[in-house]
Amino acid sequence: MTTTTRLLRFAALTLAAVAISVSASAGIKSSRLLAKIAQNTPAPVAVERGTEMKLAEAEAAKSGATALWGIGSSMEPIYAPNTAIVVKEMAYKDIKKGMTVVYRKTNGRYVAHSVIGEDRNGYIVQGVNNAEADTVSVNEKNIVGVITAAYSANTAGFHQMMSQVAGTNSKTVAMR
Repeated sequence: MTTTTRLLRFAALTLAAVAISVSASAGIKSSRLLAKIAQNTPAPVAVERGTEMKLAEAEAAKSGATALWGIGSSMEPIYAPNTAIVVKEMAYKDIKKGMTVVYRKTNGRYVAHSVIGEDRNGYIVQGVNNAEADTVSVNEKNIVGVITAAYSANTAGFHQMMSQVAGTNSKTVAMR
């Protein structure tokens, strides 16, 4: 097994452990759904404060994606406030349950939440730390893309959760 494969498996297992441990306190209670989110949402890379956006922009430039700032707490503990995220366009039909997507609300603001299901209007999304799903479905008209990478210096909540398991500018995305 290659080092890259080992690291990817470790990251997936880590996110799954976090998702399961969060189920008692997060808005999303289903451990099965949280495991799906952990499987389909990239873990944040811990970086030095002040380098988050620079690293996200460099990653985005490699694939024609967009770098945005995540604000708010709806995606905690997966993404802490002030996490720089990389958002890549994806065909609407390729979106899967558990992916964390960014969509544009009617007021023009971006929101990053995880896909938890589907209805006749599109995908149902919810912040993992929110009590209820968003009132707006994500569809072909409002989808911006899918989070493919994340960089955060503020990983205290994420790392605190892991230790428990083991023993507003134009580039902002609301995670509320």
